[in-house]
Amino acid sequence: MKNVSILLSLLFISTAHAEKWNRSNNPDYFNVIIGTSVEKKFENLPLRATLKDDRFGWSETYWPSYLGGIAYRWNHPNPNPFNYDFHTKEELLSMSQEEISQLSPAELYDIAMGDYSYKLTRKVLKKFSPDELWWEGICHGWSLSSLNYPEPDKTILTNSDGIKVPFGSSDVKALLSMHDSYNSRGVYARVGERCSAEGKVNGERSSEDSEDVPTNSEALRPSCRDVNPGAFHIVLGSLIGLHSKGFVADVDRFNDVWNQPVTAYESELITSYPLTKMDIKNGVTKKILVKTKMIYGDELQFFNQQAFDDGEVNFVSKDPVTGTASQAFKNKNYEYVLELNRSGEIIGGEWLSETRPDMIWMKTKDNGFNSNALPLAGLNRIYKPVKRFNASNI
Repeated sequence: MKNVSILLSLLFISTAHAEKWNRSNNPDYFNVIIGTSVEKKFENLPLRATLKDDRFGWSETYWPSYLGGIAYRWNHPNPNPFNYDFHTKEELLSMSQEEISQLSPAELYDIAMGDYSYKLTRKVLKKFSPDELWWEGICHGWSLSSLNYPEPDKTILTNSDGIKVPFGSSDVKALLSMHDSYNSRGVYARVGERCSAEGKVNGERSSEDSEDVPTNSEALRPSCRDVNPGAFHIVLGSLIGLHSKGFVADVDRFNDVWNQPVTAYESELITSYPLTKMDIKNGVTKKILVKTKMIYGDELQFFNQQAFDDGEVNFVSKDPVTGTASQAFKNKNYEYVLELNRSGEIIGGEWLSETRPDMIWMKTKDNGFNSNALPLAGLNRIYKPVKRFNASNI
């Protein structure tokens, strides 16, 4: 079967035309993320790698907008999104830690800060609506913060009135995700453009998705054909392989945005392919067919019976997931052609697989928590990373 697969790939590649990346796909944009130039020589890029510290790329929910984002009482027996009463200081003083722990991450933050007007929670609720689409949320904040901060441990903070506020790991992850969504002032880099074509790649539609299928003309828009695979391979190998730094990938090729924290990859050099006259004219001296498995942290689910029945066992938790079975990973399998120049540098490429990342991007870690758009400076007192990590990879 493997030989048949390779033969089919070669037949397909004969009709494909590899291409250099355009301005939107220049991998040099990621120089600011690693603090040096990305590596473009194919032979210098590791064919497989995993982040050395397994506290990064942690799983978490994307805090769906239609539930109120991080103002959702995910641990409460009756969460009532957008429709609950705030507890007064007097009420909180008479509540147990277990009862307080059932409040939303935003409420826990406000209480820990001694803010019984719930400034953060009210601002969060104003940003979201129960009418938003099921897949919308702050996956961009979650995926980014999971690569910038080792997974947070659970902690208890006592406010100025003596109220002990218990933060679970997911509560702190929610606050980190909100910070990186709205407050972070880090340096940003991106390769690829946002594709707005409605629909899904064959075989990737979930039960919640519509039956829309992009037309050929929509799927072949420049913004829907990228990320250029040459730039993708350079970023993958340079960041994770050489510098042990993750990045965020929008793994849905078309309109929906599913940002995921990329933590590992495995590439395989399949074969080389004969050059055309046009290749030689464009400075291409070698073409190679590559298969890559990109591995990324996946979302956690809010516990519900349907998710349990469907086999979803990785749920949002008060406990950290690092090093446990609750840490969820998924992967995407890609197949593409790389173009090399006389120096062995990757200068372009062409996708063979229909599935591909829509965009890849990253933002450097902010120097400290702040209250830029949302009052989250208190994270300096709340966030404490888990101490365990995978030392065997270092």
